[in-house]
Amino acid sequence: MQAIKQYTEVINGSIHINLPESLTAKRVELIILSADDNNTDTGNFQRFLLDSPEMTDEEYQAIAEKREHLNQ
Repeated sequence: MQAIKQYTEVINGSIHINLPESLTAKRVELIILSADDNNTDTGNFQRFLLDSPEMTDEEYQAIAEKREHLNQ
């Protein structure tokens, strides 16, 4: 599957996309996303991950040992 990502301006409710000659598909799927909006869902998730507590090396080792025991 060939993917093309590009940013373009919307002029009077229309966009113009030049496809490369190497694209030989008869049908394509377009997904239009606004490049102007800040994605608050992504920002909230990133903030959640950054604010989450960190695991100590000892906690990680205990989990790894339990996982190894369960795999046996």
